Amino acid sequence: MNHHKVSSPSTQPRNGRGKKVSQRGLLSIVMLAVSMGSLGIALLGGARLVLDIFGEGLMNSLEGMGAKVIVVGLAYIVGWLTAMIAIRVYGNLVLPMLINWITWGCLLGVCALYLLTLQRLYGQEYDLAHYWAYLLVIASGLGAMVGLHLIIENHDLRPFSIPLLIISMFQLGLIVFRYVFTDADPSFLWKDIVFFFAMAVFSILMLAHIGILEPLRTQFTNYFDRNSTSIRMKD
Repeated sequence: MNHHKVSSPSTQPRNGRGKKVSQRGLLSIVMLAVSMGSLGIALLGGARLVLDIFGEGLMNSLEGMGAKVIVVGLAYIVGWLTAMIAIRVYGNLVLPMLINWITWGCLLGVCALYLLTLQRLYGQEYDLAHYWAYLLVIASGLGAMVGLHLIIENHDLRPFSIPLLIISMFQLGLIVFRYVFTDADPSFLWKDIVFFFAMAVFSILMLAHIGILEPLRTQFTNYFDRNSTSIRMKD
């Protein structure tokens, strides 16, 4: 009788496909770490810039401001791209939850900046340069929040509009009180109105959910879906 040696399944070598699947999972983890690190650096850097503008004053923080904005923006772009690739191409399931939390944190930061800006606007002790700086800071925070929103598929911005709308209504009440019940300088009125309408319109568009960002989201989805399909075929 011939005895044939049968190798145990546990001792059989892994095939190339198994190795590639492992590499894809490793790349997904690396992308998660890089995106979280880069976004964290960007948020910390942005917070420092805001503190410089509101704390030391705009003129005292202008030195090197361009370089600071560039490096913070670079960190955000790196984090945004790696997060998009990790989710859309490598199918990372943890990152969408983390990005959603960061988006809520970004909203809280924008709301805090909004309230701090309202305090400055109510005091009417600022010049035109500071006014535009306040607008740009708020716009940058909102832009960062919308960028994070685009990373996650089927992400709903409507809940994020509610705090902004509440603060906008509070601002409207401050404007009425300031110019009706106090001795306010009417030359500041247009600045208050522009700021109010900018925030109110942005919040209403978020709440209406009319799909302004859908074409951009569709382009991202189609592009990364093609790359994801290519990777799966190579696997």
